[in-house]
Amino acid sequence: MSKNKIVLSTTLFSEITAIDHLLKSILSKKLPNGMEFSHFSILHYLSYVDEEKTPAQIAKTFNLSKGAITNTLNKLFQAGYIHIRPDWNDGRKKIIDISQSGIKAKDLALSDIFPLLDEIMLIIKPEKISSILPTLREIRILLNKENE
Repeated sequence: MSKNKIVLSTTLFSEITAIDHLLKSILSKKLPNGMEFSHFSILHYLSYVDEEKTPAQIAKTFNLSKGAITNTLNKLFQAGYIHIRPDWNDGRKKIIDISQSGIKAKDLALSDIFPLLDEIMLIIKPEKISSILPTLREIRILLNKENE
């Protein structure tokens, strides 16, 4: 790889990492009491896909072990943010779905950062953001394949 490509690629990933860190930091301060960023991420995912998932499916989505995701799911269940029920087809599995309380908590956290997102959209026009999304998505897909 040429020196120019090395500098360009490392700068790209430095910027992505910095944005990720800053968004997590800002959002973490806006979460309801006791909610962690990992909890918000799962609630956001469950509301986005709008269908029930098994713990294994959620773990795969977040590149975590089933044990790690089970702990987080138990905390979300205790807070009333998700429903956990048996899989009627396979009694060994559990099925996870977001509750109305979970949707409200996720929406509240998002509404607290909407002013920041709106400010970003005013400074960096929606057309410009729309133009970079396909590239960012392509990078995510390539990294996801590498991680499988």
